[in-house]
Amino acid sequence: MRYLTSNALIAVVVLLSLLLVFLTEAAGLGAFSPLWIRPIVRVICAANLLVALPGLMTAKHIAWLNYLLLSIAAYIVASTTPIVALWAIPRNMFFAVRHAFSSLW
Repeated sequence: MRYLTSNALIAVVVLLSLLLVFLTEAAGLGAFSPLWIRPIVRVICAANLLVALPGLMTAKHIAWLNYLLLSIAAYIVASTTPIVALWAIPRNMFFAVRHAFSSLW
């Protein structure tokens, strides 16, 4: 039986994160109803948790254990993956600063 490598699992995690970014932006632009974004995000986050489980059987199991714990925390707190959080936090900070200073111009 052939096992998945960490590189294949990382590729799947990156693809899931990019899908979340795309869907979040599409919902913000009105591509589909915002009511659909929450269940879609939860399904993708659950898939992200499932990707981390086979990572526990790889040579880099400590890193995958950390990723699994971060994914669980992110799923509970924000329903997103840690990689998407690296995109969402600066983006939201930018919009917050822009909104705060919008009255100046």
